[in-house]
Amino acid sequence: MILTAAALSFAAAIVLTAARHETVASVRDQTFPAVLGALEAHAALSDADRAVWDSFRSGEAQLIGPGQDYQDDITIAGLALAQLAGLQGSEGAIGRRLQTVNGQLVNYQGLVGQAAATYRSAAAKELGYAYLSYASKSLRDPEGGLLAAIDAVAAADRRSLAARDAASWTNPWLLLAYAAFALALLASLLYTLRFLRRGFRRTISPPLALATALATGISLWLCVTTLRSDREFSRAHDIALPQLTAIWHSQTRSVDRQAKDLQAGGASQKGAATRSAPPGRLDVAATQTARDDLDSTLATAADTRGLPIALPLAASAIGALTFFGLRRRLDEYRA
Repeated sequence: MILTAAALSFAAAIVLTAARHETVASVRDQTFPAVLGALEAHAALSDADRAVWDSFRSGEAQLIGPGQDYQDDITIAGLALAQLAGLQGSEGAIGRRLQTVNGQLVNYQGLVGQAAATYRSAAAKELGYAYLSYASKSLRDPEGGLLAAIDAVAAADRRSLAARDAASWTNPWLLLAYAAFALALLASLLYTLRFLRRGFRRTISPPLALATALATGISLWLCVTTLRSDREFSRAHDIALPQLTAIWHSQTRSVDRQAKDLQAGGASQKGAATRSAPPGRLDVAATQTARDDLDSTLATAADTRGLPIALPLAASAIGALTFFGLRRRLDEYRA
């Protein structure tokens, strides 16, 4: 009975630990980066649109074209989309959407380049503005624009995250099921200790007492580690991720307002003094701090604290101690 309870208890423990770690690691390495990559690409492209309009309104486009800020934003967006493609692959609905997004990005860059080239001609500045307006429409059109396509990818990633949340391996009832097996093992060991004490008039069986202590310790270790992992994963999902996405959304809304004002004929903000990011620019430091907090929280959630190694060793030790503890008493009985 003891060996059966031990086998069931440790089999449940190993499955629970491995499955939870795999779920958290998958969210950390794939789902969260995909969600954040789409947000970063959207924000960078919104800022690229602001930057190129700022370059036109300031007159810098006459000399340097769209400008360095625009080029930097396009590079950031391209890297974010490349990361998304690496995470999602080229197959499936999301893969096809990403291929469409990359095509739209190339088209947007071409339109901006055409607008800048036309703007440099003194006789065709208004035509350059017209081309740039068309480029902005291809970016911001809610019906099939580049940003809308990126948002569709982000929505699919959020649905994937919701499905991960609903996965059976994150269900707290699994921990309760393991606890039931662990209690059955402890009850079996304690009953055996009591039986041997009454039947053989021995105060205690050291091997069985050690097996009981080991089973108690490993069970507490697993429960504490699992609860800590659940707490940190919930914090990452419910606090750290929303905080980071809120920063991205706030910054995106800010550059969207700037781009809208500039497109409507507002004056350029180039040269305005600031202690942090220039007016309208994305504040990388703010998002990086929040990203570091999210990564740290997920790393803690994924840490199994050595349980994958400790569990089979403890199971073997408990089995061996139980065998030797009972064998000694059976040898006495036969003698």
